[in-house]
Amino acid sequence: MTTPPPLRLSVVIAAYAAAETLPEQLSALIAQRPTFGWEIIVADNGSTDGTRELVAEWAREHHDIRLVDASRRRGPAAARNIGVAAARGEWIAFCDADDIVGDGWVAAVADALSKSRFVAGRFARDRLRTGAFTVSWSPQLDSLSAVGFLPGFLTAGAGNMAMHRTVFTAIDGFDESALAAEDDDFCLRAQLAGFALTYEPCMLLHVRQRTGLRAVVRQARAYGVGARRLRHRYAGVIAEAAQSGIALAPPPGRPPAPEAAIVEASPPRTTVPSRIANAVWRVGWSWGWRRAHLDDVDQIALRGIHR
Repeated sequence: MTTPPPLRLSVVIAAYAAAETLPEQLSALIAQRPTFGWEIIVADNGSTDGTRELVAEWAREHHDIRLVDASRRRGPAAARNIGVAAARGEWIAFCDADDIVGDGWVAAVADALSKSRFVAGRFARDRLRTGAFTVSWSPQLDSLSAVGFLPGFLTAGAGNMAMHRTVFTAIDGFDESALAAEDDDFCLRAQLAGFALTYEPCMLLHVRQRTGLRAVVRQARAYGVGARRLRHRYAGVIAEAAQSGIALAPPPGRPPAPEAAIVEASPPRTTVPSRIANAVWRVGWSWGWRRAHLDDVDQIALRGIHR
């Protein structure tokens, strides 16, 4: 059998129990119709809610969509890795099953990757903002996230991230042992390996924030755990750099996009429910930070990574 030629872009969606939200994401992607060869891979991580059947039905109508069984290893990191292993694209982009890419997102990804090897885009939250008890802020609205313990390094959410396949391969993809913050870890390892992370505001993603205090505290706790484990994991890099007299710095990237390219929405008025959600978030994050188990976290060594 002849192997199909590589495509320009593979969009990988890690999905678990996503039957309710995934159709909106697939509709937004299919509507874009890029002029180059591409594919949409839905890596199903063991759903039992009809996600697999839904994707199979979409794939029968749209040949650009493929369903990949990613149930043999669990977690978003594993699902993305399995999806990339099945992908045929020279470039890889990620988005999540519960968000919606903006108009022109696929073209913006391709344009960004023609200039940079590793990019991440902008979040917008107004379109999918539902319910009263949601936090009043979001990362990645107008910039990427700074890393306090590694000054100058940046992180981004995997739900709006793209790269040349060579970047993904060079660092062996996402760390499947990470319980949270696997995307932050990916960003740091990529930069330590010499790949600059560039912010591309034209890659717009409508994100679905957690609604309800129980959902807010669960997510916050997971983020707190992820942040503590991440800092612990890179303590070895920081200590070794200090001992060796090496000034850790991220690889130089392109200059930031001109301000005209960044369309800012007016900040939402902070309501009483949002203020309560903000307080609950802080409590949940602190709880996760304090309760994080660090014994099973492998520390990253400086040698062989930074160049």
